[in-house]
Amino acid sequence: MTLDQLLWLTSRAAALTAFFLLASALVTGQALRSAMFEGTMRNRDLSNLHRFLTVCWLPFVAIHVLAMTLDAVARIGPLDLVIPFRVSYASLAIGLGTIGFDLLLIVTITSYLRRHLDPLAWRWLHRLSYPMFGAFALHALLSGTDFARPLVLAPAAGVVAFIVIVSLARLVFGRMETTSR
Repeated sequence: MTLDQLLWLTSRAAALTAFFLLASALVTGQALRSAMFEGTMRNRDLSNLHRFLTVCWLPFVAIHVLAMTLDAVARIGPLDLVIPFRVSYASLAIGLGTIGFDLLLIVTITSYLRRHLDPLAWRWLHRLSYPMFGAFALHALLSGTDFARPLVLAPAAGVVAFIVIVSLARLVFGRMETTSR
């Protein structure tokens, strides 16, 4: 196995892991504001799980980005990580990944600065998690060879459908009040 093959496999494994961890972080974030798991989990525990999942998926995104940058076949440079649509091949697919990464940086940095931001501004910045997830999902679908496999596509499509349904329900019905435990 060559170094580039190892980097490619590492990148794929890290990206898939990050995708499902990010989806889990989104679901737990939605659950915090929608009473989705009321009666089964305390909000404090759910909040801790949400923060834990967020911390978990960040290193996998970093491994994916690092492996793709080091892979000579991928030809992705440091500027391609922050400026979308610069690569000469699959520019839409890679560009969507770049947009997702840029949104990731905004959401992550502002989450750590939450105490110093206006609550309404933070809430709107944190909502960028949804377009970030959408950009990552499209990036994976368009550029990821693994999404052609039913074993990967089926759970990914299920997770995306679940997030879309819960998000639409929240838009239609608004924020549901939860009881503190």
